[in-house]
Amino acid sequence: MSIQIQNISKSFGTFTALEKINIDIQTGELVALLGPSGSGKTSLLRIIAGLEAANQGSILFGDEDMTHIHTKERKVGFVFQHYALFRHMTVFDNIAYGLKVRPRKIRPSKQEIKDKVYELLKLVKLEAYADRYPSNLSGGQRQRVALARALAVEPKVLLLDEPFGALDAKVRKDLRRWLRKLHDDYQITSIFVTHDQEEALDVADRIVVMNEGKIEQIGTPEEVYENPNSPFVYHFLGNVNLFKGRLHNGKLHHGNFQVDAPPEFAKSMNTDAVGYVRPYDISIEREQSLDSVAAKISYIHLVGAVVQLELIRNDNGDFLEAELTKEHYRSLNLKTGEEVYVKPKQLKVFIPEDFSI
Repeated sequence: MSIQIQNISKSFGTFTALEKINIDIQTGELVALLGPSGSGKTSLLRIIAGLEAANQGSILFGDEDMTHIHTKERKVGFVFQHYALFRHMTVFDNIAYGLKVRPRKIRPSKQEIKDKVYELLKLVKLEAYADRYPSNLSGGQRQRVALARALAVEPKVLLLDEPFGALDAKVRKDLRRWLRKLHDDYQITSIFVTHDQEEALDVADRIVVMNEGKIEQIGTPEEVYENPNSPFVYHFLGNVNLFKGRLHNGKLHHGNFQVDAPPEFAKSMNTDAVGYVRPYDISIEREQSLDSVAAKISYIHLVGAVVQLELIRNDNGDFLEAELTKEHYRSLNLKTGEEVYVKPKQLKVFIPEDFSI
């Protein structure tokens, strides 16, 4: 089931939660709505579900306009952050609930409900927990029950609002992997809200990056991470180093430091700009050059396959981060407190038209 979100706007009094949102979601796609608190993610999800009404715009499922259709008629499965399970019901009854409350003429038989519930229990790997109550389950198990309950009614669309936000890091990682497999097996069109960049990059087919009620960028995880189209997206999707200066003849200058800017800035003359560089695109050297800056190592983090360095620039006191392989780190024989030279290997440059420096 494809979803078209057309020109959706939503205000609460004088506060604009969403402004002219347009997204086309393909059948079977898993899309993440990613952004900070207050960016409009959950408001958009609730409008898609029919739990909120937009001030303007349309929501289409396939070719059918659902804008003014009641939530019950949309055939949407909704999974909340805090599970919303019925505490007085067993796992079996929680999953069966949506089937049992259907009107009599379309309600499955008791045997059909039982078969469906046990099919879903097997899917979420909780076959042995059918007779338990939510209070006897872990957080990860409860969230899997909530997902099974949402799938029981065979929804056209699955909506998930911060589904793993209340869980610890290890459980979140396991459930992300499980959700990806479940989605691949079921091929149900799914939208999930998250403020966790790693979660969106790990699970989604495409990511919609939102900020202050607007869409900043839509693309695959690789597209939005490797080619951010705004300073906000660059900042929000992972750690980044900033190199402020002026563009002139294809180079970014700051004091004695100068580094090549991307080709599109070859003809820029005396324009304020900021270069963005990921930590893994920082080179650490022993010898100074025109395209490097002196910095002092303030901290070395050795855990894992990658060595993370924190540095402070000598010229302006700016904080920098770099990531090196352990092999490269050992070959340089680096120590905390010593001076080295930091060289950006590639820059993504933004000028005042993109943001205020």
